[in-house]
Amino acid sequence: MSMLTSKQMVIEKFGEPTFLTNRDDFDEYYYDFGIFRERVNYFDPKISLVSKGDSVYSAVNNEVESQFRIQITKKYIKFHIKGEKVIYWESQAVNFPTKKND
Repeated sequence: MSMLTSKQMVIEKFGEPTFLTNRDDFDEYYYDFGIFRERVNYFDPKISLVSKGDSVYSAVNNEVESQFRIQITKKYIKFHIKGEKVIYWESQAVNFPTKKND
């Protein structure tokens, strides 16, 4: 992302922004890439894994419902452009690797 230093480079790479906001000192180009849903294990510290009635027999025959939560993250890239120059960029949950030519 740091290689994108001009407005023209940003538009060539990503096209027209999803939202364009004109601020006092710069224009904000916002590219919305949707959401990323991820199942995350969740362990409640109040739940004990061992109790007085535990035995090998009871542990095998009792199924415990797994605990998890769904984490939702917005995927976006945001550029602040002053004139023709990119002065700031920010991204979340978006990864665009650059292939190096040998």
